[in-house]
Amino acid sequence: MNKFLLVIIFLFSFNLTAQTDFSAEVIKDLNILSISISDDGRIPPFEGGMFWNIMKGDEQRKYIDENGFSMECDGVKIPGREIYGACTFNIPMKDFKKIGELQVYKLTGTLASRLNRHFTDSAYVTVQGGLVYLSSYNTRREFFFGINDKLIKR
Repeated sequence: MNKFLLVIIFLFSFNLTAQTDFSAEVIKDLNILSISISDDGRIPPFEGGMFWNIMKGDEQRKYIDENGFSMECDGVKIPGREIYGACTFNIPMKDFKKIGELQVYKLTGTLASRLNRHFTDSAYVTVQGGLVYLSSYNTRREFFFGINDKLIKR
């Protein structure tokens, strides 16, 4: 009886767990890496919400379009101070450099400063078990966005 009850509890609690829908693909005609991150669950962590949270501003929809890097996030604050969100990134593949298993988009100097102004100071987010990250170092005038190559659908 205890095993049966455990199976029933597991089946009903499955939809209550945290989940983020993630996709990354190269739009072949444009040679653009398009990434979509959308929270779809009831329990944190909310990966889309983490990206929304590191962007400056309190508006529900935040948007960046600098140096070929575009990012649009929608976020909703929910009780418990968590943020439920959805983000879309579009970055030209020609701007990535492959380093080991990672595709890395890196800006330095003035270009990084222009992009970093959209993020909180020294913002850092990693999602998908560390396979995707965004790092904005305002004081060093550096910006990094990395994604493990195996996540990209070609």
